[in-house]
Amino acid sequence: MSSAVLTLHFRNEETLRNLEQAAEALGVSKDEFAESAIERELALGSAGLEGRLIRVVDRLRSYGPSDLERDIQEFAQSEVEFEDPLQSRIAESPDAHGIGALFGHPPGTRMILAMRP
Repeated sequence: MSSAVLTLHFRNEETLRNLEQAAEALGVSKDEFAESAIERELALGSAGLEGRLIRVVDRLRSYGPSDLERDIQEFAQSEVEFEDPLQSRIAESPDAHGIGALFGHPPGTRMILAMRP
């Protein structure tokens, strides 16, 4: 039988002691006990994940062309109905410290400055 190897480094020494005690009480090796515990944890985690993924897939399957049209209309309406809280303007900004050059911009580049109303 071929077996893969994983070396565990415990940050909490008490966890290692509890593993040793539990394995001894059950009459199995630490490796057997740890592998069994990991298998249970993975099964529990993947069962929850699988359920969440199934619900997401079901929601995506229920999404159709009419939903897309409705979403486009709602987005367009919100663009004209609500005032944008962030206003901006284009301004010349001298780059006295050469910061723009770090991003590939030559000195004196036009920059967009965000301004709150």
